[in-house]
Amino acid sequence: MNNEEKVWNILEKLGLTVTVYNNLHADAVTVNNQILVSGRILNSPEFVYVMAHEIAHYVLHTDHRSNSIKNEAEANRWAIKFLTTDVHHIRSYVEFMQINGIPGKLLDMVQDVLTPIVLSRVE
Repeated sequence: MNNEEKVWNILEKLGLTVTVYNNLHADAVTVNNQILVSGRILNSPEFVYVMAHEIAHYVLHTDHRSNSIKNEAEANRWAIKFLTTDVHHIRSYVEFMQINGIPGKLLDMVQDVLTPIVLSRVE
């Protein structure tokens, strides 16, 4: 199962609905059990990561209303971990980020999450 399928699968399991909202000022936002998604990211490489990030807000019971750096960091880390289940074929951190639409500003966090996984493959 690829990560896009994995995202849709967990959305279904959690009972979350996804609604396209073209006037949204952000890529997506979670409100209760609904994720509002901007139409501009539906077919973009960022879609998988954005959805994983929004799922993280739901699972972690955090939201954008407080706009806290801590909430966003926790959602970023959860989303990256969620997307790492199938990384045996990934050759670099950047490749992983590109495949999953992860923003470049999260490179340090991606390295932090993936390094133990990559090292365990070598041992």
